[in-house]
Amino acid sequence: MKKVLLSLTIALLIPGMLSAQTLGLFFDYQPPGKMSTYPSAFVAFEMYLYMHHADYYVTAIEYQLQTPLDPGHSLFFVSTVTYPDNESIVNGDPFAGHSIAYWPPMNGFMPGYNLMCTIEGVLTAECWNAGGGVVDYPLVIGPHPDSGELRGTYTPDNYFFDIIGLTSILCPDAVGVEEESWGAIKSMFE
Repeated sequence: MKKVLLSLTIALLIPGMLSAQTLGLFFDYQPPGKMSTYPSAFVAFEMYLYMHHADYYVTAIEYQLQTPLDPGHSLFFVSTVTYPDNESIVNGDPFAGHSIAYWPPMNGFMPGYNLMCTIEGVLTAECWNAGGGVVDYPLVIGPHPDSGELRGTYTPDNYFFDIIGLTSILCPDAVGVEEESWGAIKSMFE
């Protein structure tokens, strides 16, 4: 009986989790003319705050950008925030608690994701620098400190909906790669 209940719970929860509204920072750092794919110290780079799977016409969001390994922000800081054209009211900043209202609302139905703002960040140390460098630095989208919630609102009556915050990693220590023979790879598809 327990196995049946567990299976039923998992079968009901997984589709809900896959279609839940998420908010996360994404970045594609490629400095011009360099081989590195990691940001250099004191060189600004852009991060994009995207909402995914919001099946609403989103009118506002509230969140906080958290750096759990660096609460004083000595290794990373935000230099500027750029908003889309339909931003109408902004309150706070990413580290203190950030609220953004949009009018006209963001269409969460098509294409299924929205750029909520662009955050320009700066590292104050090099990636993997022994003795004070940055390695596996998490950037967590968490609840707004005033409300204790990570949420948004949608039109027409500005009802609240919950959002799941994602964690992004600056300067990852390792990428999961394993060496394998070509025959072993081919056998996965047979």
